[in-house]
Amino acid sequence: MDKRISDLKIDFTTVVDLKNENIKIFETMEGKITQLKNIYTEFIKNNKQQMFIFGLDSFHFQGKLIDIEYEDMKRLYAAITNRIYCEYFKLYKIVVDYILENIKDDKKTLDLISVNINSYPVYKDLEPFKKYEFDIIQNLHETIIILLNSVNNFLQLKENDLKVHQIKNATGLNIDNFIHTFNYNNVVLREKLVLFITYTEFFHKLHTKYFKRFTTKMQLFMSQINHDIKFEDSAEINKTKRRSMIETLEADSVNKYVLQELKQSIANENAQTPTSSLSSGSLGLEPINSAIQTNFKRETTTLQGIFLEIDEEQKEEQKEEQKEEQKEEPKEEQDVEQNDEQKPENLPDDMSLLTTESEPKQDDSIVTEQKPKRKYKPRKKKGDP
Repeated sequence: MDKRISDLKIDFTTVVDLKNENIKIFETMEGKITQLKNIYTEFIKNNKQQMFIFGLDSFHFQGKLIDIEYEDMKRLYAAITNRIYCEYFKLYKIVVDYILENIKDDKKTLDLISVNINSYPVYKDLEPFKKYEFDIIQNLHETIIILLNSVNNFLQLKENDLKVHQIKNATGLNIDNFIHTFNYNNVVLREKLVLFITYTEFFHKLHTKYFKRFTTKMQLFMSQINHDIKFEDSAEINKTKRRSMIETLEADSVNKYVLQELKQSIANENAQTPTSSLSSGSLGLEPINSAIQTNFKRETTTLQGIFLEIDEEQKEEQKEEQKEEQKEEPKEEQDVEQNDEQKPENLPDDMSLLTTESEPKQDDSIVTEQKPKRKYKPRKKKGDP
């Protein structure tokens, strides 16, 4: 029980860290929005003709869209913090009511309740977007943890008293029913404490999920702005944050097409070499940084090296093909010689046929020698002498 209560403090630190990260993103976004507004006012101040104003309408609408989405993000953040305060405030009221009804012997706990009973603003369900300072939420959470610790200490005292009563019962006193009732009250108190701890653990899990998803939305919004407009500090966005954003989206089983588009946009953003960056002093037209030039030179040298490797590989392949062709030619000659050797002597070649046709015919007097034929002898029948 003590470990679970101590773990509640550790779990709440993750919620606080996510909140601080969101506040930093809000600050950077607010600076970029003011930077865009300053650039637009400079354009309007220096170019007051109607055609120039018409040409700047698209830029004005670009900033307006960013303002609308930024206000929506602030409204969503206010709704999340409002809900966090709602849940902790209601849990605080439940714990206080239970202590006042059932734990009347612990003066320290009662004094703590009396001190903090009116220190927190009353939550109203009809105001879901009311802003509550996160310091108030932290103090409320710490007060709940202190109350849970006090209930746990009171439970341990009651369990020690139960052991004393059981020893007295063992001596022969007929206090069995008293011990059963005392044990029942301790069991109810223990289960009630477990219930309060479980409530708090669930709230931590829920609030962590809220803030993680909100952080992912904020990082996505920031990456879209940096992809469209090349600010001076756009390179400061860390790659680990982008990787964490993609991992959270994959964990939430987001559509694969959306993830593919997001990865492609981030890859394009990293591959592009920005030719200019925006600043409030000079309408955003600055030369390429020397670091970018060196990176570009490194990329070109690596590409040249890759092409050289490809050419060398092609040359080696051509050499191997020539060697194989040279090996195949003597094999073909050997096959031809073997075929000539295997031809019978009586069969003339094609050239010999041509020569014989051209030679004059021999005389008819020359007669080819023929073998003598055998005389026919009839077979003897049975009974003949």
